[in-house]
Amino acid sequence: MSNDEILRSNRHRKGGGGQPPKPKKKKRLSRKRVFWTLFFTTALAIFCALGGYLFITINGEKLLNENQGKLTVNPTTKIYDRNANLMGELSLEKSEPVNSDQIPKIIKEAFVATEDRRFYEHSGVDLWSIGRAAVKDVVARSMVEGGSTITQQLAKNIFLTRDKTFFRKATEMSIAMALERHRSKDDIITMYLNRINFGGTIYGIKAASEHYFGQSDLSKLKLWQIATLAAMPKGPSRYNPLRNPELSKERRAVVLQLMNEQGYITQEEMNQAKDINYNYKPPAKQQKYQAFIDYAIDEAQDKFGLSEDDLNIGGYKIYTTMDKDAQQTVENAFADGDNFEKSVDSEPVQGSMVIINQENGSIVALLGGRNYEKKGYSRITNSRRSPGSSIKPIVSYAPAIESGQFSMNSQISNAKQCFGDYCPTNLHGYSSSISMTEALTKSENIPAVWL
Repeated sequence: MSNDEILRSNRHRKGGGGQPPKPKKKKRLSRKRVFWTLFFTTALAIFCALGGYLFITINGEKLLNENQGKLTVNPTTKIYDRNANLMGELSLEKSEPVNSDQIPKIIKEAFVATEDRRFYEHSGVDLWSIGRAAVKDVVARSMVEGGSTITQQLAKNIFLTRDKTFFRKATEMSIAMALERHRSKDDIITMYLNRINFGGTIYGIKAASEHYFGQSDLSKLKLWQIATLAAMPKGPSRYNPLRNPELSKERRAVVLQLMNEQGYITQEEMNQAKDINYNYKPPAKQQKYQAFIDYAIDEAQDKFGLSEDDLNIGGYKIYTTMDKDAQQTVENAFADGDNFEKSVDSEPVQGSMVIINQENGSIVALLGGRNYEKKGYSRITNSRRSPGSSIKPIVSYAPAIESGQFSMNSQISNAKQCFGDYCPTNLHGYSSSISMTEALTKSENIPAVWL
């Protein structure tokens, strides 16, 4: 049989002289099929939700009993210099807990208005806030907002874990719901105010009042002071009135606005409290290398996304580039009033200093001002003033020497002149030329700009 005959025979056996096979009929979805699919999907979702709720409820009760009354079980966070020598620890500063009747109603209202306006309506978890936070997290593709209620924040402090994971969040919700079943709202807000972080290692409303206002009697706090404290949980370091008085004042205005909108204070009370400037200076507490420790803590927060609260109770070990001899030398120099000009008023002439290892850019020593206080105002990180003549060696003389065309003995222009529209002047007069050494010693402007 030829090949053509074989092919024709095969086609005949497959269905008829080359006729293509009939297409299969598509199965149509019936209403009954759709109904049962939706029914089982809904039933499964309800079953999972009930199971999850049951797990959260039972787990919350168990965790609440296990962690009742705890704040931290971790060792203190320790900070080391560049030779791994211990230079400081973050030991917590807490006052004795205050009872509910010792906390004025307006303080509780300020924190509720700012942190959890539906506090008296929900049962520990605010689904509306969680939904809003989840949308923001999805948009940002990271956990940018927690949606936590006051009860959840308290639960987090009890449970202690610092990682932002789904499991931690579910556990936090478990404990929050258990707390709401066993404690009154007033008990919860009181425990919250006794445990919350108020910047640095300050914990509790009374400790905060004593530290920032020198006031141990909470009933004597004024509205602007209460709003200043209520502004801090959002960012204890950022809105610290000692370190960032302007940012603290801005955030205080937001708190007062919220209190007014929710009917806790009048428009007149809000406006009066908005305008007051913070000027309290706490008593000095001696701690070696405090300025460097504060700087290291700030960098740890920025670099690793940790909160101040995380660092305080997380038991971390922080290794820095500080040289203790250089740091002590800077602190001794700033403590000597003879190294500074005499002040024309009661405020001392100020300064700041940073020593950097030019080989790798690491910070060896720093100080943000004279009489620097813990978590105080730093002219290194908070000030935005011109560097003045201190910039001349960096932008003019060092690059000139590095180019190989000049040395410290080179003669450079010192004649009165303009550079475009900029016409600098000299304090000590002018000449056709001046040595680089003399120009740097006298801090003349013309040679530096000319270079």
